[in-house]
Amino acid sequence: MLYMKRKPVIIIDGSLYLYRSYFAFQQSIKYEEKPYGAIYGMLKTIYNVLKKNYSSKKIIIIFDSSKKTFRNTIFKEYKSNRPSMPNQLYLQIQPLFKILKEIGIKTLSMQGIEADDIIGSFSHKLEKEGEKILIVSHDKDMIQLVNKNINILHLNSNSILTSDTIKEKYGIHPQEFIDLLALMGDTSDNIPGIPKIGIKTALHLLKKFSNIRNIYNNIEKIPFLCFRNAKNAAIQLKNYKKIAFLSYELAKIKLDIPINITSQEIYIKKTCFKNLSDKIKLYSFNQ
Repeated sequence: MLYMKRKPVIIIDGSLYLYRSYFAFQQSIKYEEKPYGAIYGMLKTIYNVLKKNYSSKKIIIIFDSSKKTFRNTIFKEYKSNRPSMPNQLYLQIQPLFKILKEIGIKTLSMQGIEADDIIGSFSHKLEKEGEKILIVSHDKDMIQLVNKNINILHLNSNSILTSDTIKEKYGIHPQEFIDLLALMGDTSDNIPGIPKIGIKTALHLLKKFSNIRNIYNNIEKIPFLCFRNAKNAAIQLKNYKKIAFLSYELAKIKLDIPINITSQEIYIKKTCFKNLSDKIKLYSFNQ
């Protein structure tokens, strides 16, 4: 387990854990036949984060809005493979927000802006103000945000992703994950990528050329590289150049969304932990 030397600002990928909590507890947590599984799971997630000894007193949870974003404008199929929000989950959102406000944990969503872009922009803003940031998520899109001041916590494995661990595992830098997704696509977000180019080929190309622009600047060299199907990869790259750069724009998290919240505004009170523990007990009667 790796620890950040300074107490970081904690940013939780709320939409991700909201859905995860709903599907994990939809059958087991109910009160008077009303669903509370998503609420219980979200509170449990926050509790697990706050009780760790690297946690800070600054925490915010970021959620998606229901409006379409600029990505839907440039590519109408973006995330079109995802089903609409289940009604049983929708019914839990406002009660959850009420509880989080009651215990003093700030939430943020912005109309027409994805949670990823809010997380990226807020992290970038806080970093410029001298803060360390810990993003709680297991969404691979977030890897591109990692640097010396921004790390990612994977709750499942209880591990922290840093620039060094990412470089060691994949052989590329975190920022190059945008290019990786542009080349191989991302089925979860319906980002097309280049057909027949998988992660192995994409990593070969990025280790050699660093980014998608350099790959295309050196397209004539690719058939002679020493990896399987290099010639076919070059053909696919040529045939799907527009798709590759479109995919790059879809995969790239924005860092320039104006966010007026300061780190002091997300400072939680000492009573939050106790109140949070009580709330979890309230929703755990059926466990």
